[in-house]
Amino acid sequence: MNKKIWTIIGAVLAIGVIALTAVLIGNNSSSDQATDDEKPSIQKEPQKFNPEPDPNAKQVTTYHKERITDQEAIEKQLEKDFNPETHTLKDPFIKLDPYGVAPLTALVKFTTETPAEITLTVQGNDKESTIQKVFEGYNTKHSIPVYGLYADKNNTVTLEATTEDGDDTTTELTIQTEPLPEDFLQVDLVEAQPDKMEPGLTFINPSSRYTFGVDHNADVRWYSTLWNSHVFKRLENGHILYITKEEGQEKYNDLLEMNLLGKVYNAYLFDIGEYDKTNVVHHDVIELPTGNLLATTHDTESEYIEDEMVEIDRETGKTVRNFSFQDIFPEEFYKDYDGALAEDGDWFHQNAVWFDDSDNSLIISSRHQDLEMKMTYPEGDIKWILAAHEEWPESFNQYLLEPTNGAVKFPGGPHAPMTMPDQDNNPDTLDMIYFDNNHVITRGDEKVSGEYSRAVQVRINEKDMTVEEIWSYGEERGRNLFSKIVGDADYLPETKNRLMTTGYIAVEEGEDPRNSRIIEVIEDEPAKVLYEIVISGFDKDSHRQAYRAERMEVYEGE
Repeated sequence: MNKKIWTIIGAVLAIGVIALTAVLIGNNSSSDQATDDEKPSIQKEPQKFNPEPDPNAKQVTTYHKERITDQEAIEKQLEKDFNPETHTLKDPFIKLDPYGVAPLTALVKFTTETPAEITLTVQGNDKESTIQKVFEGYNTKHSIPVYGLYADKNNTVTLEATTEDGDDTTTELTIQTEPLPEDFLQVDLVEAQPDKMEPGLTFINPSSRYTFGVDHNADVRWYSTLWNSHVFKRLENGHILYITKEEGQEKYNDLLEMNLLGKVYNAYLFDIGEYDKTNVVHHDVIELPTGNLLATTHDTESEYIEDEMVEIDRETGKTVRNFSFQDIFPEEFYKDYDGALAEDGDWFHQNAVWFDDSDNSLIISSRHQDLEMKMTYPEGDIKWILAAHEEWPESFNQYLLEPTNGAVKFPGGPHAPMTMPDQDNNPDTLDMIYFDNNHVITRGDEKVSGEYSRAVQVRINEKDMTVEEIWSYGEERGRNLFSKIVGDADYLPETKNRLMTTGYIAVEEGEDPRNSRIIEVIEDEPAKVLYEIVISGFDKDSHRQAYRAERMEVYEGE
């Protein structure tokens, strides 16, 4: 090799050493100066989730074509009633409750001579309750959904059209609405600090009848006349997943994907037949990363209830998979169960399912086994169980989380687990919030059972199989917040506040016999109440109590 080549190689190596040294110095320098707040959050690598369908799945769902046909007929009529020549910004086409299921909404359609961007304002009773939405993009034909009208009021709605040149034209509309139904529940305000609250309306999802949304003044700003039971949640595309009853059907068996106007995009029927024991789809439905839907169900031919899940193909409505918790728990758990509702075969009572996208697992909640549990899906391999350690076979000890850094009060009849964003910059831990009813069914602390209910945050080290309590709210208010059944706890991402639903409070004799409370608190210890409403007016065993509550922006995704 000649001298010139050796000289070039030497120069290249020297440059490499200098560059590497600079990188190392720079890294050490930035590491010394960085604070904990500046360090990037450690995230688990997402894994692909796309399990193959089970070709032997028992078909218990179908696509509801009649719903879609009815929807298309409504769409055609709306288009027929709209005249693009005469319905201009100054005199638009206005259809209150265009799909016949959401009385506090309207559809406004009009044309503009030149392309314009539309700003909608629905006037509230104060600044914070006024709803505004900019519909981005410059068009000449406009179809504007109006959300957040008040009941029994001549509502003021403003449309502002802005051209690309910046010219503005404004039209003020008045939209008269009907009173709330006579059987509507009573909603009373206890506390509201709107400047500190998570934005949006609070949507109350009942165990039966009206789902509705209220603002920080506890004024109803949305509701649906469609019956509902337990399922009301926003999908990735901004639509709402809504369970209702097919006309003439006593049981809830009709699952809709719709928007807040009531427009239906997809509909699915669950096969109930002559079954009259309880609703086949009973507590929860979630959207999987594949777009398919996973519902809590049970086999109508089995003597046991609320211990299965079915996966539904979003496009076809066919059942993709059946999953039974009898396959992963000991036989004696369901055959020898003698707790609450044992006469109905309700040994498990799954009331929630949550998808953890950090590792494509499911977290499920079982009221009658007093547990929150993480498992793989569709295999059903248990990862951990958050529950008191008694009444377990030895083979399950490997799954039970061990308390660390002090005592952990294990859940009693819990509801609604929800994972939280990374809280401690540790990829081995998972933070989770859930509602602890504190009503022991099978296992737990009998001494405090029934004394209070609470929202609680735990941190689970999934590597060490340990758990510690991080935060809770509810104990300090004792039996005034105790709910033997139903409940919810949500982490609110923008403010980091927490929203708690304690759904069935039986108060002391001489007072209103029962109520539900929705409470928003800050994350600090001790927690401070920012928002609290009381929902009352429902009879015992009417199932009209608040099951869950969600804080949502009405125009999210639109």
